[in-house]
Amino acid sequence: DGDHAISVKDCMEMSRAIEQQLDREKEDFSIEVTSAGITAPLQLPRQYKKNEGRKIRVLTDNKEYKGKLVQANDENILLTWKQRESKPVGKGKHTVEKEVTINYHEIKEAKVIITFN
Repeated sequence: DGDHAISVKDCMEMSRAIEQQLDREKEDFSIEVTSAGITAPLQLPRQYKKNEGRKIRVLTDNKEYKGKLVQANDENILLTWKQRESKPVGKGKHTVEKEVTINYHEIKEAKVIITFN
């Protein structure tokens, strides 16, 4: 994982560098080098910052949030989403914009929601 995209060439170079340090005469081995991928959970503030503007799913102890990751700093993240709610006066529903700030220590798991446009 890194701040820039990992290419197949990067994985090949890493595999070759590791393989050169091992002795095939002594051990039979197989090496598999991969990047974490988009489906891996976000764990570090820099990963959240890298995914600003994307839709993510965040689980805390008592709630699940799905929304756009608007901002990430060293302490917390800001999510926004639209939600249908009953009108305060009269019948029917209207769409309201919601937002929540979540501290990193509250997050149990967070993943990018993959969308195909």
